[in-house]
Amino acid sequence: MAPTAAARSCSLARVAGKYGFTSSGAIIAPPIGAFTAVGHVTFSEAGALSGAQTTSIAGNFFDETFSGTFNMNPDCTGTATANVYHGATLARTTNLNLNWDDNEKEARAIFLTAGSAITINAKKMFREEED
Repeated sequence: MAPTAAARSCSLARVAGKYGFTSSGAIIAPPIGAFTAVGHVTFSEAGALSGAQTTSIAGNFFDETFSGTFNMNPDCTGTATANVYHGATLARTTNLNLNWDDNEKEARAIFLTAGSAITINAKKMFREEED
């Protein structure tokens, strides 16, 4: 007899938690240059996200906060929209495609902004949030 595989799907409840992340890539049109960031994001069970990052755009540094929404599909893919702020000023709105892996402990994303080639790698920060 062949073993039966248990069906499993991703959910907002299992991805909820605080993640540390890095972003890297470039803004190529217009030709601005390298984009890198390091920060943290919290995903809620209600589909909200918020966090902060230090960003370098072409060697210029910015402390940024962000907030927005995300959704999750049963196949562990999703989308997000994040409003990024410099202080109280909206600097940009970023749309992302997301993918969770490693039992929802890690996330990958790509910016959907035309003229950019930027990806994100994130990992849950606290072990108790991994189960």
